[in-house]
Amino acid sequence: MARRPGPRRDRLPMPGERLSPRSRVVVWAGLALLSACAGPQAGVDPNQSVIDAVARVLPAVVDLEVVATGPAARALGRERRGAGVVVTPEGHILTAAHIVLGAEQVTATFPSGHQVTGEVVGVDGETGLALLHIPPFPGMTVAPLGAGRSLKLAQLCVAVGSQGGTLRSVGTGGLDAFPPFEGYWEYRLDRVIQTNAVTHPLSPGGPLLDARGHVIGILAFAAPDDQAVAFAIPVDLVTGVLPELIRAGRVTSRAPRPWLGTYTVTTERGVGVVGVTPGSPADRAGVRQRDLILQVNGVPVESRGEFYAALWRGRVGEPIELILQREDQSLRLIVRGGDRQAFFASPLQPGLTP
Repeated sequence: MARRPGPRRDRLPMPGERLSPRSRVVVWAGLALLSACAGPQAGVDPNQSVIDAVARVLPAVVDLEVVATGPAARALGRERRGAGVVVTPEGHILTAAHIVLGAEQVTATFPSGHQVTGEVVGVDGETGLALLHIPPFPGMTVAPLGAGRSLKLAQLCVAVGSQGGTLRSVGTGGLDAFPPFEGYWEYRLDRVIQTNAVTHPLSPGGPLLDARGHVIGILAFAAPDDQAVAFAIPVDLVTGVLPELIRAGRVTSRAPRPWLGTYTVTTERGVGVVGVTPGSPADRAGVRQRDLILQVNGVPVESRGEFYAALWRGRVGEPIELILQREDQSLRLIVRGGDRQAFFASPLQPGLTP
């Protein structure tokens, strides 16, 4: 009576036994699995690849010391400090726009101690990013740009900042969320990078890196109620328009948004004005602190987001009708939307004058 074959059981070879080609595959697969399950080898630091990636980028992170003039100096301070990162072999440095608005002097210091004067090449007020330029030099490190749209929640990231001069600071963490971000200075992004990778103190303009050392964002803002949370502007917003910023000093493929120069908050009664930039279109039209904005061009607005949406439907130079409440009065003001970049232009930016 023939024996029925039982289930096949792979086994390890006996000493001296010759293996068939199929058996060799089984044995090698088993050894590979055992090796993977054994974990990292003794003496191997699992963080070493990240450490090496950050070490490659650190020489490209510069300390920025800025002296500003004009309206930007009144709004943001005459002397500012931040960071930036070299992103092209030609010497272009990516940073946060609010660091360099109105700059009349920019000094970039590398970790090596090499110090050079920079100029403002381009500013994009809508994204909040700016591009500087320095003369390239032998041995200059260029940081590679990553792709922010492929990021995942809980992904490892590294924040790099400057503590002044040649001293750099690094913070590691993860990607917490990708929320919209709304600023009181007529600013909104549909998507930013929220992270608990922060440097202390927060160094705006420094790069946020992925585990490979690619720049995925530019650190710009700290959470007002939690200094352990930071927001970075995704580099995707600027990588496609870098040639425009270099060539024209601004993004030319989209129309600029009309800017009034208001600082606003959402209140229970409407959009409250908490400040007005001196000399801005809103200031010239008579908008005052503590005014309530109720309508923009006939559209009721109950939140700051609705105010921005209604405002940005127009164009620079066009008249904008505001219905305001000032104490017990209802006011109608006509404001002509301005160009924020021209208002805060830097003397260092070729072709633009403040």
